[in-house]
Amino acid sequence: MRKKVQQIAKFTIQKKHTSQTCSSFQLVLSKGSILDFQHPNGAIVNAANEGCLGGGGVDGAISDAGGRQLLQDRIALPKIQSKTGDCIRCLTGDAVITGPNQYGTIGTPYVIHAVGPAYYMYDDFDEPDVLLSKAYGNAMQRAKEAQVEAVGFSGVFRGSRSRVGVLRLGIEAICCFDVHPELAEVHLFAFTQMEVDALLRAAELMKLTQDECMIR
Repeated sequence: MRKKVQQIAKFTIQKKHTSQTCSSFQLVLSKGSILDFQHPNGAIVNAANEGCLGGGGVDGAISDAGGRQLLQDRIALPKIQSKTGDCIRCLTGDAVITGPNQYGTIGTPYVIHAVGPAYYMYDDFDEPDVLLSKAYGNAMQRAKEAQVEAVGFSGVFRGSRSRVGVLRLGIEAICCFDVHPELAEVHLFAFTQMEVDALLRAAELMKLTQDECMIR
């Protein structure tokens, strides 16, 4: 049975495109599982690895819920060569999309597979911070290309980086992205109370207040 998602905060993010055009979307912070997110023209964002064929944590849960169809669509993603010569499907900092399709018990027709950095592999935070922001931005770009109306994010690529630090980077990347007119909502999911507190703190550091209009 799908559980009810508990909304903990909502912010209106207003985007100014030109002097004549403007659009807005709702940034929603929710407590619950990404697998409880439902939207008929939506996408969930998976914290994937470069191979895009499944891993542990959020990726493993999404893989299990998506079943054979999601696995087949992930296998069918175009293969590329990494800097080390490995055959992969998505570079770190990038994102790829599967769908539209019926993926087992997943409540959206699209799954976006974003690859964030493994912070422990870097000497400092500079390069992985850039890659993390790109991963969020490219996930939003895939959603824009598919013209989805709602996006749900879950998963934290943090390693030794603070949870608040990486969530702030994610929120900033989402709020700064040039969204498409069809987009109505972007959801950030927190599974534990610790993640809820970190999301709220990250939003506070961004100087967002509930239902505030933020023009960039």
